[in-house]
Amino acid sequence: MSKGSPPKDGANKRRSTRLTICVPIKIKGVDPLHEPFTEHTRTVMVSCHGCKYLSRHYVTKGTEIELEIPRGDPQKPPRTITAKVVWVQRPSHTREMLHIGLNLDVPGNVWDIPMPPDDWFPPPGEPEFVLEEPPPPPAPAAPPPAPVTLTASWDASEILVMAGRAEGREAEVKAALQMAKTETAVLVKEEGPRPEVETGQKKPGAAFQEAIEQAMKASIERLSEAAVQKIVERASQHMAEIGDEARRGYDAAIEELDARIRRAVRDALFDENGNRHGRRKR
Repeated sequence: MSKGSPPKDGANKRRSTRLTICVPIKIKGVDPLHEPFTEHTRTVMVSCHGCKYLSRHYVTKGTEIELEIPRGDPQKPPRTITAKVVWVQRPSHTREMLHIGLNLDVPGNVWDIPMPPDDWFPPPGEPEFVLEEPPPPPAPAAPPPAPVTLTASWDASEILVMAGRAEGREAEVKAALQMAKTETAVLVKEEGPRPEVETGQKKPGAAFQEAIEQAMKASIERLSEAAVQKIVERASQHMAEIGDEARRGYDAAIEELDARIRRAVRDALFDENGNRHGRRKR
């Protein structure tokens, strides 16, 4: 082409960067036998001016094709555009598909590609596509608090053991209970007032209930440990006394047995007249 000659038609058209990307599309067209067809396929390459897609239907150059392209926002309906076939690449094997190139009638980022190349532009009359993050799901509502009742968490065996340890020690039990009441009063003061429930009755919280149980249990355990220690000491002293008495009785029995043995030996050796057995009087 010589200098100063006018450019050919389309030589000054703005072209855009091609991206190798797979976009699901729906194709509607007419084959060379004038039979209409519809095909669900995918792109191989896209740009603001056209695309290349895979197909099993042969079309001739210049055939008008209708494309249905899903939008980047799934809440919106698919975008429908038109294009013309600019070239067809036949497969080298029968099992392969055709590669068909299209030129969009109205160029633009009809593919809703986020952060496209710098030479891309939105379709006419549309803003630039921006991928919006979905809002976070609402947090589940907290269930209403269950009513709390003040019940002891100790089982029957623990209560019986503690009662057996404290039996006969009413004064010490009374002192331990008084100490537990004092600790409970301190906890009540630290816990502060509790709001009333719908029935109008005040019920302690779970932490408050647990603190009361721990205070009562600790007081009784201190009393129980002291009582058990005293019982063990008394039992040890009593066993020592029994052992001493048994040793004394054993020594006396041994002495008595030795005396009996000596008497029996003496009786066996001498008769009633003091003569040794086995000798006759001359």
